[in-house]
Amino acid sequence: MLTLVQFLEELEHAQSITIPGEEVERLAGMFGPAVRNIGATNRRAGGSVEIPMANIIEAVQGLDVRALTEAVQELKSPEAFTSMPVSSSAAQLIDALAEMYLQQFQHRVDRYQESNDPAEAKRLRHEISQELFGA
Repeated sequence: MLTLVQFLEELEHAQSITIPGEEVERLAGMFGPAVRNIGATNRRAGGSVEIPMANIIEAVQGLDVRALTEAVQELKSPEAFTSMPVSSSAAQLIDALAEMYLQQFQHRVDRYQESNDPAEAKRLRHEISQELFGA
């Protein structure tokens, strides 16, 4: 069990988590293609997905304790996935993460289109290209 300070240190150092490509595909098989939209896909790293820690925290805060416990159990138990309804707690968590990430991406595109600063536009164009094409 982590102490409060250890947990806060973990949060401080972990700006994002990466889900390996195999896990992404396993989850996508159970919860649908929304899984691929919960973070930035790294095609060079076998389709892994990087999720900002802040997004995870915000999505988890949207669940009550019971729903969070259910989501964890659903994500841990592969055999439970075969008959899992789309409205499961894990599916709700994945949908929340996908929606959040889509909004953040849209915000970057809007900033790029509205930018008058060449340096910012170049940086944003690079970020958007990375996410869309992995280039």
